[in-house]
Amino acid sequence: MVLPSFAEGLPVVIMESLALARPVISTYLAGIPELVIPEKSGWLVPAGSVEALVTTMKTVLDNPISQLEAMGKIGSDMVKKEHNVNQEAQKLKQLFESIHSTKK
Repeated sequence: MVLPSFAEGLPVVIMESLALARPVISTYLAGIPELVIPEKSGWLVPAGSVEALVTTMKTVLDNPISQLEAMGKIGSDMVKKEHNVNQEAQKLKQLFESIHSTKK
């Protein structure tokens, strides 16, 4: 999956792709580096660098399928561990508790 964004937060589409064991090419922006680990679950390029994006896409095409599958598994395992429903619910709970405690 390729997401050459100029502005993002924590893109759900990247989490979905990783959950499906698909390595990701995206940009160094906001929360994206939290999801895409270079050379492990995908590749990160500077936003706006067409040259870096093209070079990275060529790198992906030159990789053996077995390596891409291994990267996909790493990304899938990470998303399932760090961004599952229980983890996200816990994060929201902590956020609401912190807001509530500051209003007392």
